[in-house]
Amino acid sequence: MHDDNKDAWQAFYNDTVLPYWHQYAERRYLQRPQQIKLCYYLIQPPQAKAIVLISPGRIEGAIKYPELVWELGQQGYAVAIIDHRGQGFSDRLTDNPHNGHVHHFDDFVDDFASFVRAAEQQMLDHYGSRLPTYLVAHSMGGAIAALYFSRYPHDIKAAVLSSPMFGINTGKLPHWLAVAVSRTGAALNSLLSPQKPWYIWGTGDYVEVPFSDNNLSHSVARYQTFREHYREHPEVQLGGPTLRWVAEALSAARQAVTEAGAIQIPVLVVQAGGDTVVDAKAQQDFVAALAHPESQLQVVPEAMHEIFIESDRYRKPVVERLIRWFAGDRAPQKAGPCE
Repeated sequence: MHDDNKDAWQAFYNDTVLPYWHQYAERRYLQRPQQIKLCYYLIQPPQAKAIVLISPGRIEGAIKYPELVWELGQQGYAVAIIDHRGQGFSDRLTDNPHNGHVHHFDDFVDDFASFVRAAEQQMLDHYGSRLPTYLVAHSMGGAIAALYFSRYPHDIKAAVLSSPMFGINTGKLPHWLAVAVSRTGAALNSLLSPQKPWYIWGTGDYVEVPFSDNNLSHSVARYQTFREHYREHPEVQLGGPTLRWVAEALSAARQAVTEAGAIQIPVLVVQAGGDTVVDAKAQQDFVAALAHPESQLQVVPEAMHEIFIESDRYRKPVVERLIRWFAGDRAPQKAGPCE
């Protein structure tokens, strides 16, 4: 259903997508060290042929992915989605639930490894046989997935990374200076106010950004639906990142590019041509360093950061390519992987 007809798309979402989600999505929990409880979802339709793991971006959780889950379900895929620590319905890490915070970025990666093991075992128990596994990740979730691939043994066959965070757009501030400033600020925060993480300057608690001011999507229908879900479930709302999160994320993003050569599976990196959130050059560097000869970069001209809630003109070709990618059709596009 095309999203340029907002009422028709909303009816499709309400009448088709959400009933599928409510029928099959089962919330589970995973206990991690330091008494952190993670939330994740299993979507197990009858006779699934394979599993798709989803690693969401910052501020996201499973609550943003019912449409993609439905599309994957129509192709015979079971799905497992994690709410990363500190966001979604997973435990928060500070007294202020709006803080976008993490103590160590590696915690995300270790959590993800534990989630994969749990989801694959539960899918095995449910279906009675081990199914092929694929992965979709977005933004911060792409950096988490890349570091997981390079550091952990796994059986994932192929991956699609949407707008992956291999560098953060720091504007006119050089990367090295952004790292120095965020690390200095985080250290000062720990010294002066260790129990109250400080937001990066210019951010704060969750604010619903009007569509006219957003830098995530051209789709009125999908953008407003995502915001409506966050109004209905205020416990998933997340504000700006803390200084510690920024410092950790900048370093982890750079490390993901450094470790890219250790990734042995075919990876499709989808780059949004109009993205103002993450660094396009770092995505190109990542793809150029990948070991598998089928790995590629797909540029979607003018698309904004969140391709899976973008308008159909940007989103539909990506979803179609994702389905072909997992089916083994990985014919290269016209542009080379590092162009």
